[in-house]
Amino acid sequence: MSTEKAQPTANGTIICPVCSQALTKIEKQFSCENNHQFDIAKQGYVNLLQPQHKKSKEPGDNQEMVDARFRFLNEGYYEPLSDKLNQLITKHLPANGCHIVDAGSGEGYYTQRIYDHLNQFVSPEIIGFDISQRAVKASCRRSKSIQWMTATSSHIPVANHSQDAVLCLFSRIVPEEFSRILKKEGVLYVASTGSSHLIELRNMLYQNVKQTAYNPNSTLSEHFTPLDEALNENINYTIEVSSRQAINDLLLMTPHYWRATESAKQAIQVMESVSVTVDIHLTGYRL
Repeated sequence: MSTEKAQPTANGTIICPVCSQALTKIEKQFSCENNHQFDIAKQGYVNLLQPQHKKSKEPGDNQEMVDARFRFLNEGYYEPLSDKLNQLITKHLPANGCHIVDAGSGEGYYTQRIYDHLNQFVSPEIIGFDISQRAVKASCRRSKSIQWMTATSSHIPVANHSQDAVLCLFSRIVPEEFSRILKKEGVLYVASTGSSHLIELRNMLYQNVKQTAYNPNSTLSEHFTPLDEALNENINYTIEVSSRQAINDLLLMTPHYWRATESAKQAIQVMESVSVTVDIHLTGYRL
C-alpha cells in the first residue's frame, strides 16, 4: 500500500464535479471524501467534464483547429494582446500570491504566458480548463506548472469565492459561474473581437460584411461592473501573415472556416501573404 501523503490540488480550490466536495491529489488521482475518483492523464490533465454536460461525444475544437491555433499563436501574431493582458492583470492582483482561472483556455497560449509573467513577482496558482479534450492535451505541452483540466464554463469545478481573477478570452461568458468562483475583490477580464477584427479576411470571404462588435457588458451587467475605462484596452494593430501555412491556420482557428463557401476559402488558401487587422476589446470587471 502506498504511503504517499495526500496533497492539496494545484490552486487548492478544485472541487468534485459530482458532489462539490474538495478534491485531494494522491499519486496519479484526484478524489473527494465521498470517494469520487478522477485519474490524472499521462499528459498531466484531469478530466472533470461530466457526461450530462456534453452536447456531443467530443465537444469543442477538433484536432485540426487545435493544431492550427497552436502553430499560429506560437508565431507571436497575438503577442501584443497577451502582453497587455499580463500588464493589466498584474495591477489588480494581490502582492502575496494569486489564484487565477482561465475559463476556456484552449491550447493554453495566454494561460502559459500569464503564468510565466506573474512567476517573476509572485507564486501564481493557475487553473486552465476547456471543454475540448484535444485542446487541454495540447495545453499540457506548454506548461507543467498549471493545473489543466477538461470542464465546461457552465459547471466550473472550482470552489466558491476562491479566485483572485477569472479570464474569459474569446470564450463563452457565464456570469453566474464567474461571480460564484471570484473573491469579493476579484477581477474578471474578457477579451472580445472588435468591429474591424480580421476585416480584410472577412471581406474576402463574404459578399456582405457587417462591422458590428459584441459588447460583453450586456451579458455581464446583472453581476459585474466594468472597471474604470482607463484600465480597459482597445488593442488595434495590423499583422502580415506571410505564409500559406499561417494563412490557413488563421482561417482554421476562426468560425469563418465553417461559415464561408469552399470557393472563398480556397481563394485565400493559395495566397502567399495577407495583411489583416487585429481589433480586440479587453475589458475588466468587478462584482
